Parts: sequence; C-alpha cells; structure tokens
Amino acid sequence: MECYLKNKNILIVGAHSDDEVLGLGGMILNAKKFGSKVTVLIATDSVSEQYTDVKNKLTERDNAFKACCEALGVDKFSRLNFPDMKLDSILHVDLNKAISKFINDQNFDTVFVHHPFDINLDHRLLFESMLVVARPTPGQKIKSIITYYTPSSTEWNAIDSNRIFVPNMYLDIESVIDKKISAILKYESEIKDYPHPRSIENIRNMAAYFGSQVGLRLAEPFKLIRHVYSY
Repeated sequence: MECYLKNKNILIVGAHSDDEVLGLGGMILNAKKFGSKVTVLIATDSVSEQYTDVKNKLTERDNAFKACCEALGVDKFSRLNFPDMKLDSILHVDLNKAISKFINDQNFDTVFVHHPFDINLDHRLLFESMLVVARPTPGQKIKSIITYYTPSSTEWNAIDSNRIFVPNMYLDIESVIDKKISAILKYESEIKDYPHPRSIENIRNMAAYFGSQVGLRLAEPFKLIRHVYSY
C-alpha cells in the first residue's frame, strides 16, 4: 500500500469529524512519514441532529477536530456547513458543487472516502458525490479512490455479500497505534465504553482482527475502488 501513500497529495473526505481518525488515523500517520501531504474535509457540522445545546457542542466538536488533526500531523483541515444526518435533504448537485469548489486547484491525486454501503446515509451520499467529482474525464488529477472502514457504521449495515465491506488493501499500523489512540481521545465525548465499536478496546481489537487477516499484528483495512496508472 506504500505506493498509494508515498509522496502523494491526499484528500480524506468524511461526513463527521472523528471519521478521519477512527477510519484512517494510522494511514494519516504513515502517509506523513512517507512524505505525503494530507488534507481532511468534513462535510457536516457533526452535531446539529444529536444535541440540543448545538452552539456549545459545535464549538467543542470543532476544537476536538482541530486538536485531532494537529495530533495526526494533518497539513490542512476544513469543514463544510451541511447539517448533520441530513445530507439527503441537500440537492445532490449542491453537495457535488461544494466538494468540487473545495478540491479546485489543489491537485489531489488520492482520495479516501466512506464505504458506499455504510449504515449511515451521510456516508453513502458522500461516496456517490466523490465519484461524481472525481469522475475519470480527460485531465482528471485524482488517480486513486479508496474507501475506508468506519467503526459503528460500516459493520452495522446488513450482512449481505453484495454490500459488506471487503478490504483488498491493508496497512500495518502497529508502530503508530498509540498515536492513533491518543488522537482519538481528543474526541472525549465520542468515546464509548466497551463493547461499543467506538470504545478504545474495540479500536485495538478491530486493528488486531484486520491485521490477523494478512499476517500483521495491527492493521487498517481499505478497498481500492479505482486507480489510474500514468507514466
């Protein structure tokens, strides 16, 4: 997987702040070691449908997002202002335009985005928009589209052979797992008790589970959707 992380200009697209570290914290840390630039784009406010004290919760969540990205060494991080859990209320073309506007002139070559069959609808809609934005027209700079596994969303969908997340890429994160956990802890209010999928114990267990599939102690799983070779 190193070839997709070394000296790249990587964009990570997530629906909610904390997706970036839960799904890809180890990848970000490794990509930085490999000399890549990493940008994180979060599409929603992440809180408006989950809390009554939205103003204070938004400040808290944004501060956690900033602290997490800094802990991971992210080069640039931004958030759009679409409503949490309501991307289906947004015109598809408007979501596409917002992502395109952000991407414009930044020369990303690699994009990581949600699995298309996560139980969370925001995740699914972001995947669809990313395919539109990164469609392989002549001159398209985005060469790689890769999906990632998001605890408490990817595994909660129906266990169906046509929808289940089946990774075909694995990244060894044994050397960076403690830094990933430290970054996750910036989202203090989002951490749950075991056996919740967003518990620290499960994050480690999940890394061990995916690692054991390919002879590693700890790994993050990914699925390559498309890669265009050019020389």
